[in-house]
Amino acid sequence: MSSDRDLTYGAQPETWHASISADFSKEIDVKMRTFLLLPLLLSLAPLSARAAETPCADLVNGSDIIQHADGFAVSELHDGCAVTNGLFKSGSRFGWTFEHAELKGDNLVNFLKSITTKPENMPNWGRLSIEGIRFTPLMDNALANYITTVQQWPMDISGSFRFDPKDGYLDIQEVQLTNLRLGRASLSAELTLPKDTNVKALAEGGSAGLTHLRFRLDNQGLFEGMAVPSLVSLLPQATGSDDPAQAIAQLRNNAATALQILPDSQIDAESKKALLRFLQDLPHPTGFFTLDLAFNRPLQIGSLGLDPAQLAQTALAGAKISVSYKPR
Repeated sequence: MSSDRDLTYGAQPETWHASISADFSKEIDVKMRTFLLLPLLLSLAPLSARAAETPCADLVNGSDIIQHADGFAVSELHDGCAVTNGLFKSGSRFGWTFEHAELKGDNLVNFLKSITTKPENMPNWGRLSIEGIRFTPLMDNALANYITTVQQWPMDISGSFRFDPKDGYLDIQEVQLTNLRLGRASLSAELTLPKDTNVKALAEGGSAGLTHLRFRLDNQGLFEGMAVPSLVSLLPQATGSDDPAQAIAQLRNNAATALQILPDSQIDAESKKALLRFLQDLPHPTGFFTLDLAFNRPLQIGSLGLDPAQLAQTALAGAKISVSYKPR
């Protein structure tokens, strides 16, 4: 891992702040969320018919979202591919460089190559790991580009899944984001898909039901750098306030009010106390936080919107909630 100095994602030093457009923070937020969908984007990116020396090189070189950085290389793995020193270009002005990425899965290369024709079979397992990730501006400002790159403390992302097509059980096993300076966050989930489903059926409106969700956070600035920008970009629609601080305060109060009336059958006293303390500490929660949701019946993913208040209300309505929070 690198030992570069830290820069919280989405913040800019005063010396070059004026050189970047006013919507810079919003763009970072959009690109951050786009980057977290990297495995999905890799699988859906259209592949060209260009010939290459290996299946992995053909797969990567045929993708418009993976570009070459200094020292770029592609190698074959058992059941997968590895890319060294790549650039994930998520737009004309922003991207993400990474030092090493591995994507493995059940017959992965053939599956991804045939994704546009909607293959009958879905992978039974998959694993993703990306090391040394840095936000990379691609603007005509060499100073801003350089400072943004070298002052970041790089991130790592890893995750895996298992899928049983016979009963439609999908287990997403701890998708984890780690930054040695800013902390760690992870997400695990269990979902139900239609039995013996395939890509074509899902693309044509197949449903996915969430049965269990667990979120863990060890926050040392990661929440403020990644979650808060996304949150404040959505809050004006939910709260009617263009003032981010006021919108956060309103969300905090509304959530606390709703939490107080939840019955003990949904959340016990200790969990309620922990969650209220976490809400109280927003937008700067510290320490270790765990949220565990077990749904009485599968929550249909396709029915969820982006409104934070509505999303929380829908998700919590039929869930057994367990929370722990240990502030530093």
